[in-house]
Amino acid sequence: MITPLLVVDEYDNPAPARDYGPAAPRRAIRGLMQPGGSTEPAAPHRQPVVTSWRLFTTAAVTARERIVWQGRTFEITGEPARWSPRFGHVHYEAVLTHVEG
Repeated sequence: MITPLLVVDEYDNPAPARDYGPAAPRRAIRGLMQPGGSTEPAAPHRQPVVTSWRLFTTAAVTARERIVWQGRTFEITGEPARWSPRFGHVHYEAVLTHVEG
Protein backbone atom coordinates (compact mmCIF):
# COMPACT_ATOMS: atom_id res chain seq x y z
CA MET A 1 0.00 0.00 0.00
CA ILE A 2 1.30 3.47 -0.89
CA THR A 3 0.38 6.43 1.32
CA PRO A 4 0.89 9.67 -0.64
CA LEU A 5 2.93 12.61 0.53
CA LEU A 6 1.25 16.02 0.52
CA VAL A 7 2.79 18.39 -2.00
CA VAL A 8 3.26 22.00 -0.90
CA ASP A 9 3.10 24.99 -3.23
CA GLU A 10 5.64 27.81 -3.47
CA TYR A 11 4.11 29.43 -0.34
CA ASP A 12 4.36 26.24 1.78
CA ASN A 13 0.60 25.68 1.62
CA PRO A 14 -0.69 22.13 1.10
CA ALA A 15 -1.66 21.68 -2.54
CA PRO A 16 -4.33 19.30 -3.82
CA ALA A 17 -1.62 17.31 -5.60
CA ARG A 18 -0.20 14.20 -3.94
CA ASP A 19 3.12 12.44 -4.52
CA TYR A 20 3.05 8.63 -4.90
CA GLY A 21 6.72 8.41 -5.92
CA PRO A 22 9.55 6.43 -4.33
CA ALA A 23 9.70 8.73 -1.27
CA ALA A 24 6.07 8.00 -0.34
CA PRO A 25 5.64 5.61 2.61
CA ARG A 26 4.79 2.02 1.78
CA ARG A 27 3.44 -0.76 3.98
CA ALA A 28 2.45 -4.35 3.44
CA ILE A 29 -1.08 -5.40 4.35
CA ARG A 30 -2.97 -8.69 4.14
CA GLY A 31 -6.30 -8.91 2.44
CA LEU A 32 -8.57 -10.67 0.00
CA MET A 33 -8.88 -9.38 -3.58
CA GLN A 34 -11.98 -10.22 -5.65
CA PRO A 35 -12.53 -9.20 -9.27
CA GLY A 36 -15.55 -7.01 -9.93
CA GLY A 37 -15.72 -6.49 -13.67
CA SER A 38 -14.16 -4.63 -16.57
CA THR A 39 -15.13 -2.22 -19.32
CA GLU A 40 -13.51 -1.05 -22.52
CA PRO A 41 -14.79 2.49 -23.11
CA ALA A 42 -14.78 3.71 -26.70
CA ALA A 43 -12.19 6.42 -27.14
CA PRO A 44 -10.50 7.52 -30.36
CA HIS A 45 -6.91 6.28 -30.73
CA ARG A 46 -6.98 4.57 -27.33
CA GLN A 47 -8.37 1.27 -26.09
CA PRO A 48 -8.13 1.39 -22.28
CA VAL A 49 -9.36 -1.48 -20.16
CA VAL A 50 -10.85 -0.34 -16.84
CA THR A 51 -11.04 -3.13 -14.26
CA SER A 52 -12.75 -2.95 -10.88
CA TRP A 53 -11.80 -5.07 -7.88
CA ARG A 54 -12.92 -5.31 -4.26
CA LEU A 55 -10.44 -5.46 -1.35
CA PHE A 56 -11.36 -6.95 2.04
CA THR A 57 -8.80 -6.28 4.79
CA THR A 58 -8.45 -5.76 8.52
CA ALA A 59 -5.91 -2.95 7.96
CA ALA A 60 -7.25 0.60 7.94
CA VAL A 61 -7.23 2.02 4.41
CA THR A 62 -8.13 5.52 3.21
CA ALA A 63 -9.45 6.93 -0.03
CA ARG A 64 -6.19 8.61 -1.07
CA GLU A 65 -3.96 5.53 -0.79
CA ARG A 66 -3.06 3.18 -3.63
CA ILE A 67 -2.75 -0.59 -3.56
CA VAL A 68 0.03 -2.48 -5.37
CA TRP A 69 -0.80 -6.13 -6.03
CA GLN A 70 0.79 -8.56 -8.51
CA GLY A 71 2.62 -5.76 -10.29
CA ARG A 72 -0.51 -3.63 -10.79
CA THR A 73 -1.28 -0.33 -9.08
CA PHE A 74 -4.91 0.18 -8.04
CA GLU A 75 -6.63 3.39 -6.98
CA ILE A 76 -9.23 3.30 -4.22
CA THR A 77 -12.58 4.50 -5.57
CA GLY A 78 -14.52 6.48 -2.98
CA GLU A 79 -14.29 6.08 0.78
CA PRO A 80 -13.63 2.53 2.02
CA ALA A 81 -16.41 1.02 4.15
CA ARG A 82 -15.60 0.20 7.78
CA TRP A 83 -17.53 -2.77 9.16
CA SER A 84 -17.59 -3.38 12.89
CA PRO A 85 -19.87 -6.32 13.58
CA ARG A 86 -21.25 -6.88 17.04
CA PHE A 87 -19.10 -9.99 17.48
CA GLY A 88 -16.01 -10.38 15.35
CA HIS A 89 -13.21 -8.41 13.79
CA VAL A 90 -13.47 -4.94 12.34
CA HIS A 91 -12.73 -5.04 8.63
CA TYR A 92 -12.59 -2.64 5.71
CA GLU A 93 -13.99 -3.05 2.20
CA ALA A 94 -12.68 -0.90 -0.63
CA VAL A 95 -13.54 -0.72 -4.32
CA LEU A 96 -10.40 -0.53 -6.44
CA THR A 97 -9.90 0.59 -10.04
CA HIS A 98 -7.09 -0.32 -12.43
CA VAL A 99 -6.74 1.32 -15.86
CA GLU A 100 -4.55 -0.31 -18.51
CA GLY A 101 -3.84 1.04 -21.96
